Amino acid sequence: MQRDLDRNNLGDEEDWYGNNIAFACPVCNKVFIVSAHMRGGERTCPKCAKSRGIVSGGKDSGGAATVLWSE
Repeated sequence: MQRDLDRNNLGDEEDWYGNNIAFACPVCNKVFIVSAHMRGGERTCPKCAKSRGIVSGGKDSGGAATVLWSE
């Protein structure tokens, strides 16, 4: 499954500051941070490894953020 984050309408457990985004894994609810400057802008959930966050660019500069997961 995939969900693109809306920079103007973030969920209760999401935050986007500059080139970094924090969100809760849709599978296990572990909150983790993904940085556009580290690991190529991608990071797998450190708890269950069933989701992956991807961020490119900054929130205020037209960047994009996506969450991918399998159940």
